[in-house]
Order: sequence, then C-alpha cells, then structure tokens
Amino acid sequence: MKAQLLPPQFARLKRKAARRLQVERVWHYLRWLVLLIGLWGCAACLHLPQSLPDYLHFVLEFILFGGMILWVGYALHHEPPPSMEAIDQRIARDAGLAFHPLAALTDRPALLDTLSDEQKHHTGYIWALHRQRLLTALETISLRPPRFFHHWGERLTALLLLISLASLAALAGPQLGLRLKAGFLPGHDDDAAPLPSLQAWINQPHYAPGAPVFLTPHMPPLSLPEGAMLHILVGDAASRPSLRGKVHAHYSHLPSGEWQVEATLHNSHTLILTYRGRILSRWSVQISRDTPPDIRWDGKAGTQDKDDWHTNIPWAVSQPHGVIALNVQLHPIIPPSHAPDKAHEILIPLPLKPHTLKANTTTRLDLSKNPFAGLHVVGRLCAQSSSGKWACSATQTFKLGHRPFHNPISRALLALRLRLASGQDDLTQTAHTLQLLTDLALPNDVAFPLIALQNQIRIGLSTADVIEQLWFDALYNEDRQHDGQMIALSMLHVRALQNAVQLHLRALAQQPIPPSLHEQNALHDELDRLKDALDQHLAFIFQKANRNGLIMPMPDGNGMPWTRLAGQVQADALAGHIPQALDHLQAMLEPAEQMRQATLPDMQTLAASMQAQAEARSQRMALRDLIREETNLLNHAQKRLAAEQSSPMTTEQHKDVSQMSTAELLNQLGMAPRDAAPPPTTPLEHTALLNHADDRRQDHATQYALRHLVHILNKRGEVLTKKKMPNLVKAEADMGPVLHNLANRQDDISIKAIQTVLDDLSKARHEMKHNQTEMQKQAKGHLGFIPPPSSNPTEDPNGSVGTSPTDDPNGGQDQDNDEPEEEKQPQNRDPLGRKLDDSPDSDAHIPDHENNRAHDIERELQRRASDRTRPQSELDYLNRLLAPLRQPH
Repeated sequence: MKAQLLPPQFARLKRKAARRLQVERVWHYLRWLVLLIGLWGCAACLHLPQSLPDYLHFVLEFILFGGMILWVGYALHHEPPPSMEAIDQRIARDAGLAFHPLAALTDRPALLDTLSDEQKHHTGYIWALHRQRLLTALETISLRPPRFFHHWGERLTALLLLISLASLAALAGPQLGLRLKAGFLPGHDDDAAPLPSLQAWINQPHYAPGAPVFLTPHMPPLSLPEGAMLHILVGDAASRPSLRGKVHAHYSHLPSGEWQVEATLHNSHTLILTYRGRILSRWSVQISRDTPPDIRWDGKAGTQDKDDWHTNIPWAVSQPHGVIALNVQLHPIIPPSHAPDKAHEILIPLPLKPHTLKANTTTRLDLSKNPFAGLHVVGRLCAQSSSGKWACSATQTFKLGHRPFHNPISRALLALRLRLASGQDDLTQTAHTLQLLTDLALPNDVAFPLIALQNQIRIGLSTADVIEQLWFDALYNEDRQHDGQMIALSMLHVRALQNAVQLHLRALAQQPIPPSLHEQNALHDELDRLKDALDQHLAFIFQKANRNGLIMPMPDGNGMPWTRLAGQVQADALAGHIPQALDHLQAMLEPAEQMRQATLPDMQTLAASMQAQAEARSQRMALRDLIREETNLLNHAQKRLAAEQSSPMTTEQHKDVSQMSTAELLNQLGMAPRDAAPPPTTPLEHTALLNHADDRRQDHATQYALRHLVHILNKRGEVLTKKKMPNLVKAEADMGPVLHNLANRQDDISIKAIQTVLDDLSKARHEMKHNQTEMQKQAKGHLGFIPPPSSNPTEDPNGSVGTSPTDDPNGGQDQDNDEPEEEKQPQNRDPLGRKLDDSPDSDAHIPDHENNRAHDIERELQRRASDRTRPQSELDYLNRLLAPLRQPH
C-alpha cells in the first residue's frame, strides 16, 4: 500500500540511488583486483614477469588472478541488494535533508479514523498540501556520483599507483604496449628479448619459372603469379612462429633446430610473421591470377574427302604461361535403332609441344578403328594450362572419318561391332549373330575365324577383345575382295605383328625400370619381323602390278619409310617415351594402308615417277662425267703449255710458289682479277708445238664430242623437267671458242675458255638439281613415299667406287649421291670447313660468289698437287695448303 503512495518522480530518484549504492559495493571488492593488476603492470614494465619461465609465469598468474577473481565473484554473489532504508538515507544525505523523504511521503495522519467526516475532509486537505510541498522540494534534489575512495588512505594508494604507472610508462616509451602484453600473456616476449634469425624467399610457380625473390623485413609490395611458394626459415626460436594472412601455412621443425614455414599464395593480402607476440616481418603481396587456356575450334572438323578416312580436328589454343595438355572429347550420336543404355565418351589426346604459348593447326586422326567411326559426334576441345587450370571450347557436331567397306560380310561385322559397343547387344547375342553368319556358304578362310570367335566368346572373351577381333575380320574380308587372298593374308600378318609390338610397348610402359637388354633384343626382333612383313607385302603388291602390265623394279627396302620409323620406335622405347613409340608404330602401317588403297592410276603414276627418277639420275651421271672430261682437257692444255715454254721461262714458271705473292699465285692458277694487268706472254718453242699436235687433235675431237653431248643432255633435260637450262646452252656456245683455239694451237687462250665452260657446267649442275627436285615434288602421287630402285655402285674412271643412294628425311633419294667424293662438301660448310652464313650458328659471313671462288681455288690446288711433274718444293707447299681441308670436320 505504501508503494502506491509513492509518486513517479520519487520512484525514479530511488532507482538512481540504488544503482549508485550497487556500484560502490562492487567497487569495494574490485579495488583489490584493480590494485593487483596495477602492481602486476608495474612489474611488467620492469621485465619481472616475462623474465620468468613460461610455465612459472603462467602458474603465478593463474594463482594470483584466478584466486582474486574467484574471491570477488563469491563476494558479489553473496552481497545482498541495497535496502529501502539505505536508499532513503542515501537520498537524504545527498540532498542535505533533515528527514527521510521516503518516511515523509509514505506517512499518514494519526487518529484519522476517529474524526468526523468534516474533520477528515479538512485534515486530508491539509495533509495533501503538506505532501505537495514535500514533492516540490524533492524536485530539486540531485544525487552525487558514486564515491570509490572514502578514506584518505585509499586515495593515497591510488595516487601512488598512478604515479608509478606513469613513470614506468614514460621509461618504456613506445614499447609500453609490448611490455604489458608480454607481462600479462605467458609465451610472449618484449623488447628486451633478442629476435630470432629470419630467412624468407618466394619461389616462382612451375608454370612461370623465374629466379627466387628474397624477402626483407621492409620492402615494397610484391607482384607475384598465382601459386607462388613462400618459404621461411626461423632460427634460434624456442617455440613455433606464426604466419597470419589468407594462407594455409605448413609448419615443420627441422633437425637443425630451425622452424620452417611454407605457404602457397593464391590471394592478394598482407602476410605478418610473428614470434612470441612480436612481429618479425610484414609483406604485402599482389597476386595475379592465372587465366584458363583460350581454346577454340579453328574451322570445321570432320573429313574433307569421302575417300579419306582421317578426321581433321582444327584447333587453336593460347595461354600466357603455356599449355601442357590438349584433348578432344567426342560424344557419338547413336541412331535410335542403336540407342545405348548409357552415353559413350571418346577422349583422344592431341599432340602438343610442351608449354605451348600459342598454336593453331589441324590434327589428322585415324579414328577408323573406333566402333563409332562414320557416325556424327558432338565434340569439344579441352586444354590444361601449366598451372593446372582446364578450359573447354564450344561444342561442334561433325562426322567421324571411316574406311569404305564394300564386302557384305565386312559390313555385317561392322554393324554387329557397333551394336556390341553401343550396348544394345551383349556377348550372347553377338555369338548368336555370328552363328547365323557362319551358316551361310562362306569360304573356309572367312568362316573359320568367325567360328573361332564364337568359341572364344563362350569361353569368356572380353567385350573389348571381341570388338577388336571383329575389326580384324572385317579388314581381312575387305582386303580379300579388293586385292585377293594372298595380299589379304599378308596384310593380316602385318597387323598381327603390329599388335604384338603394341602389346610389348604397353607392357614396357607398366615397368618402373628401363627395359633390360633381353627386352630390347626382343623388341628389335619383333620390329625386324614387322619390317620384313611390310617388305613382303610391298613385293606382293608389285607382283600384282606386274601382272597388270606395269613393269616396275622392286625398290630398295632400306629406303622405305618404315625402316626409319622402326629405328625411332626402338629409340623411343629405350628412352621411356612409350606414347611417341606407339605413334611411330602406327605411322609404320600408314604406307601399307596407302598401298592397300592404291588404284591402277596410282601404280601408273608410281611407275612413271620411277622412270623419271632413273632418267634424272642418268642425266646427273652424264653431266658429272662431262665435267670430269672437260677438266681433263684443261689439265692437258696446261701440261702442253708448260712443256712448250722456253727453258729460262720454265725455270721462272716453276720457281718456289712459297715465295710468290697472292697476285702471282692467282695468275698461276688462271684466276687473276678482271682489272689486273694481263700476264706477260711467254714465247713458245716451235718443236714443242709440233710434238703435241697429236694430243691437241685428240683433245679437239673430245671437245667436239662433249659439245654434242651437251646438246643432247640439254634436250633430254628439257623434256624431263619441262624447263630450259640456259647454263647448258651457254656451255655449248662457249665450247666453240675452245674448239677454235685448239685448232689454232693456242693453249694459253683455250685454258681460259675451258675454265669458262667448266663454270657454265657447274652452274648447270645446280640448275639441273633444282629442276629435277621440283619435278619430283610435283610428280609425287598417292604412293610417292616409295623410293626408286637402288642402282649398283659404279666405278669412275679414276677407280673410285660411287656410293649407293641413301634416304633423305622425307623418304626420297638424295640428289647428291652421284657427285664425286672430292666434290662433296659438308652441309652448310665452305671448302675450308667453316660454317656458312645461312646456318643458325654461323661463325663466318661468306657471300655466295666468294664461296664459289673458294671452291674453285680448292679444286685447282688439288689438281696442281696431283701433277707429279711439278717441283717438289711446290708440291710440298700445295700439300701444306690442302692439309687442313683434308681433315674430317
């Protein structure tokens, strides 16, 4: 009832007084905790707590602060709330009242029940005025803030504590916060403890190789590629450091006592390395994200020719740091009649150079062996960057290339193979279908493989092996109808040997160690059997062509492309490059497949090409002999000229060439510059002129015959290459002055004329080679990879035996095999063995005309060194000049 008599103003005042009393009572107990904190802070500024061992520091803090907190909590929990009397006293004391407001407001008149109604009315009115007067007085009352220090001793203690903290804070300076943190938190150090040693660096990711970046405590922000690896070594550290930032750090304690921190950087952020509460270093990194590859179609995929069973995959890819993998994913569109139970995916890797930055090309794939060949597929290209990110192109619908099959049994087997691969038929249904096929009237060599396949299916042959066996049976029946039983069996033997080599290579790929010598020999023997089978298959095809009226000699087996590819398969297998070995093995059968598909026009084109190559070789041999004979004429003329000179002049002519100047030596070699003065004429002996008349007539007749040979050679070369050879025409014209000078016994002039003819013939030789090369490139047909038949080594007039033709990298024949050994020069080398200017690592710049001149000088030196009629001093000097040129390079 009394609470109802209290006005609202006084109720608010009472709540304020109660809160102040409560704060003062809480402070009464908390002041001891505050005092302990202040004293501990002073000790922390003096390095006292942090100098203790971590475990002792923790135990001491736990006992002191833990006990104090428990005591304060217990006391506050059992402290009763302020009473109404205490609240009334607090209000009266703060307002300076002589009475208790609560008692005055809740009091009532005495003996009010004994009074009459009129007296009660007057008494109540007077009491209301008194109550209103009290309320008006209470409106101006204000309560004082809570008092925390009631006695001068408490105030003095607080003052001394503040002065101590201020003094110690001034002494600590900027390290105040670090000292307080180390003093209150065990396991942290302050500025008095030495910092551990620090080594930090960042390795570039594998897809963006570069030099490591070494980090210092204060360095500008770093720009790094995504995936960079941070390495930190912290030495002289008693506990583990901590790396803060948007990274997942890996910590390891090394045997040397150092701590190693590793983290992969994927996001831009600030890295902070701390040790026992102290910051060792701070680095800001900006990470540039690696973009996925840009992969797209570079044209329409599929087959371009109905007779071509290869599938063209045009693609273009680019990535700033390189692409390491590229493949095409194909999803066949199965006809409704062959709807599979589940979707099929064909994943085919495409050849790509390692870490390709940008490339665009068209890859030809032989997918004719795939069960879904000939169907439309939905394909997309997928590429993987060096950083491991994948990206795929848009899809494209195209048709897979397939081999044309005309044999009805082959087509039935392919349809059965498609139903089995697509999932519509199982092995039991496949065996039943094969039973129906064998019930037909089939030849024994066709029916027996199908019966054997039925028995293998009943035994438990896998689906993949059944699909592969159906493919081989279909190929055999098609070959049998197209080429006959003998060639079909030969091709079947080739495929069986190829399959054996393929299984051997895949077995080597499963081995963790390199192949042993026994395995290498076994692989070599299998490859030899495969090469022999391919040679035999080629012989059967040539026999068939001979029966059709095309007489062609059998080519040299060493010139076939599968001979070179077999060596590459062996080398790749030994090096552990099994995928490349399998690609080369597949390429070995490409020529055989092309021969299988060859038509009669293709064989006619091959026969014409072989005849043209034989004719071209004959022309080159004729031109070589012509140059040799013309060189002999030059030697004869020089010998006659030397013998016809007078004796005093002869002595001058044969003086020691080591004492000659350059101009004199060039004059002796007949190579004086055009602007040089003509050499002085030497009078000739009349008797010597008469003695050499028969030799001169013989050379005249030889020159006349050579001129006629040049005319015939020019006409035959023009018929063969359909191109004129102006240098041969010029040589024929320049032989006219030679005949005239020989008839007039002018050997000195005929020497220069013969040299002009030799220069024309040398140019004609290069011109002939170029024309014949262009002719052979244009004449290559479907079977252009087959080399011409090898010719027997021929003996030249000097007694040297010519070498047999060899293969060039393209499978053709070397054009330079008919050259004499003394005229052959290493590729990209001058006569002195120096690298020419067109080679990538050239060490000399030699113009073309200077190179030809050096070649002519060398030939002239060789000719004069072989002349044993010259003085021995001159021969010794010439041999010293030619010694470096005769050494192998």
